[in-house]
Order: sequence, then structure tokens, then C-alpha cells
Amino acid sequence: MKPLTAKIRPVNDLLLLEASWRELETKADRPFFLSWTWIGTWLKTFAGHPMLVEVFESGGDLVGLGLLCESVEVRKKIVRAKQIRLHETGNPQEDVITIEYNTLLAARGLEQAVWHAAINRLQSKDAPYWDELVIGGATDQDAALFEQFGLHVHRRAETTSAYVDLSALRARGVTDVEGYLGTLGKNTRSQIRRSMKLYRLRGKLTLDVAGSLTEARGFLSELAPHHEAKWNAAGKAGATQKTDYMRFHTEMMNFAYGGQADNGVEFLRARAGEHAFGWLYNFTDRGKVLFYLSGFAFEDDNKLKPGLVTHALAIEHHLKTGMDVYDFMGGENRYKSNLGQKGPGIVAYALQRKTLPMMIEGAARRVLTRLGK
Repeated sequence: MKPLTAKIRPVNDLLLLEASWRELETKADRPFFLSWTWIGTWLKTFAGHPMLVEVFESGGDLVGLGLLCESVEVRKKIVRAKQIRLHETGNPQEDVITIEYNTLLAARGLEQAVWHAAINRLQSKDAPYWDELVIGGATDQDAALFEQFGLHVHRRAETTSAYVDLSALRARGVTDVEGYLGTLGKNTRSQIRRSMKLYRLRGKLTLDVAGSLTEARGFLSELAPHHEAKWNAAGKAGATQKTDYMRFHTEMMNFAYGGQADNGVEFLRARAGEHAFGWLYNFTDRGKVLFYLSGFAFEDDNKLKPGLVTHALAIEHHLKTGMDVYDFMGGENRYKSNLGQKGPGIVAYALQRKTLPMMIEGAARRVLTRLGK
């Protein structure tokens, strides 16, 4: 493995960091959530005083970057864990924006070496004290890497994901919604076809794409009440009622549509004639479409499936735009597995050091496991 060196320092100059981050992006196979569109918005909105991890080759070239926030988590009123969190603040109200595919930004081919250099630096004597490094929204594919560091790897939470391989469909000659439906299970295919037929009684099925910040704001305002209606029916508040969530995404929309970033943000609206019934908020990046938020109009007729139809129309749209993947991302929702194939597990990890709080918690966890609790 190539030897690299890492440094840790406060973020002092946001403009300088932006230039370094954007340059490294061009050399990295990074997910959307490590684009400056997301990271820059996060820094401006939430991350007050993060620590910057920089990783260099021997010649001084920058090959790795990451941002860490310090926080304290008290568990069971006993364990007080000092945390450093990768690209999260540790404040649940702020972390509700939900980062996925979270990792260090690393030059192509040096991903593992960058992680090793960063972990070695974080465990050096003059590094900030921490009990655990929390990496939320990573994947189950990262487990083997994290297990190399000599730290206890604890899975705090995990869920499934699903995606549609648009490139593979195109290679099979699939170019429209009917061809896509033909790849689905019989029941799902039947539900969508019947629903589309019923919607067409109201008018032509159309998928609108927001082409400006004004249109994007309009689509989001239309999406919100339908999104909330679903969650409110379950006695909960939806994402669009959460102040920090909306503050972040309003800022990112302004950033993405304001010409300061490669857009990366997409709002879609499905309608039958003039009757709008489905809205999607997606991210588009490097051949991938990442579904993030939705709102669907409630229908008295349960044969109408606004969510399934809207996603099917969006998949057809991106078959035509040449995108490679339509990613439903994390969440154990049946419609995701019905519409796509199994993707990686989305996992929140805690890499724990052998400190007193972690040893106490580990012992308690082992006792509870023996007791079957």
C-alpha cells in the first residue's frame, strides 16, 4: 500500500477549501454526497467549526480530504462517548438531511491508502481525543476496510437499498416505460399498467422537469403537502416540516441552480392532463440518478398507484437521457425492491477505540447478548 501522510487542522478559509475540494473531485470516483454541491452547502448551513483531514503523497500532492465534527453522545445515561463524525455534526435535527455513500474524498485508486493514513493520524498522540469515529451512511462494502484498523467496528444502524441498472436495460434494447415494465414482477407490472390506464382517462401522461430555480421552488411547494399528508397520517412529521432540513435544501437549491455548481439537483412532476399526482426530488451526478424525496397525491381509488407510476415515468425519462443508474438509495420499502434490484446495505458505523467508556459499553453489550436481550 502506498505510504501517505495526513494532517488535521481547522477549516480557516472556505474559498481555499472549495478550490482544493473541487480539484480533488476531478481525480476521484466520488458519490454525489461528496460533491461540493452537497459538502459546500453542509459547511455553510450546519458545520460551524469542523476539522479538516488532508492526506498527501510524498511529493506533496493532495490525495484525500474529509471533514470531521466533534460531538458527545450519552447512551443509557451512563456511557458518555466523545465522537468525531465524518460529514455529520452529531445534532440529530441537522443530520436529518441523511448523507449516504459516506466516505473520505480520495484520489482514484488510493481510497484504502487514504483511509489508512487518516486513521493513523487520528490515533496519533497530538490528535484530538475521541472514543469513536462515526461514519453514518456508509455501505456494507466498507466493512472489510474498517476492520483493518485494529478498532472495534460497531454497526449502529443498517438498512437495505435498491437500484435500476439503466445501462443494462438499454443494452437489452429497453428504451421506454413499457419495456421497463416488462422486466418487473407480474404483480408490480400489472398494478402499474392498470394505474397508467386509469390516469390516461384524465389526459396524457407527462413528466415535467423543473428547468429553473423558480420552477424547482414551485415543484417543492407542491410536493410538500402531499409528503406531509403521508407522514401525518402515521402520526409523524415529514421532512418538509423540519426547519433544518428545509434550510439545507433551500440553500442547496439556490447553490445548484445559481450557476455556482454543476446543477446536480432535479425536480420532476408527473401529471395526467392537468392533474398532477407525483413529485420527485432527485440528485443527478456522473451518470447516476439518486431518488431523495417524494410527494404523491392521495387517490380514493386504490387501483391508482401514483408513486409507482411516477417512478416508472422517471425511469423512462432517464433511460432516454442516457443515465446509467436510477438509485432508490437506503430504506426498507417494498416498492423499492419491486421496482429495482438489491443494492448495497447502508450502514452507520462506529469505529471504537479501547477507551474506558467504550470498554464499559462493550462489556454491557456482551452481557445483554448472553441474556438474550
